[in-house]
Amino acid sequence: SSQEAGAGAALGSSKGKELTGMLEGSQKRLEDTAKVLHSQGEQFDNIMRGLHKIEGDMDVADRLLTELESPSWWPFSTKLWKTPLEWKPKENPAAPGPKNQEEILLRIPVIITHGPDSSAKPGKLTLLPSGLEIRDCNSQLLHRFESRDVDDIRVHTPYEISVRQRFIGKPDNSYRLLAARMPEVIPILEMQFSKKIQFLEDALGFAGAGKSPAADLGASIWQAAAGFLGAAANPGSPAGSGEGPDKEQAQLQKISQEEAKELRQILKKLKGLALETEAELERQDEALDSIGSSVDRATLNIDRHNRRMRKLT
Repeated sequence: SSQEAGAGAALGSSKGKELTGMLEGSQKRLEDTAKVLHSQGEQFDNIMRGLHKIEGDMDVADRLLTELESPSWWPFSTKLWKTPLEWKPKENPAAPGPKNQEEILLRIPVIITHGPDSSAKPGKLTLLPSGLEIRDCNSQLLHRFESRDVDDIRVHTPYEISVRQRFIGKPDNSYRLLAARMPEVIPILEMQFSKKIQFLEDALGFAGAGKSPAADLGASIWQAAAGFLGAAANPGSPAGSGEGPDKEQAQLQKISQEEAKELRQILKKLKGLALETEAELERQDEALDSIGSSVDRATLNIDRHNRRMRKLT
């Protein structure tokens, strides 16, 4: 019976490792895709800046052609271009950003859900010494939590948290945030809100990483999961003489539970990466539309200026 139990443990462990390996491979491919998309987004931004410069140059050409079409020595000239220095080329209006002098501890992209019936949308979470700021994808401030305003922070998984401010006589103000980089945020939140942060069941492994003798507070979630799997393989409790089969069965069950927990964590991270990738794709679709309209305007202006120059020759 002990051989059968050992074979079952090996089979369960191999299946768990196989699934974990598959999911980690998917995660790696999705991360590579996200990097490519990010690089492509930077190229789109450079194209937009170039197109705005072209629009500015077209305005300069328009002024110069107007002056050539009605030269100053022509007696009937209206002299439309008297003060060229007052003209400035159009620039892309930058999104208004905060002018605070406060140091930014960390800023990450997140998927934001506000309230129970709200749909998820992309945005940014900024950690400041005095609190938290949540902004949308256009850098517009959605809400600022001062440290004293935060009543509790719940860590649902290593990649998902909720921040809540309670009110009397009206609904609580709560934001749920999902991000692949959330493991970088949680240690800072633990330092800032040590008495207000709560780790739920799926995040207990992340919280326990700092309590294990073999783990460090700064260890990643993968190190934490590995530490728990090692603890499961060596429970450390005294073994009784007649408890061999029961102990082996419990150990097999515990390993399976820890493997399942690790798989859930990887799936949560995959979900966060997928949502961030979707948000980046939507942003690039909007950028492509803007690029298309800018190219059309530039083409029309160039054709119009070419016709005007041919008339001058």
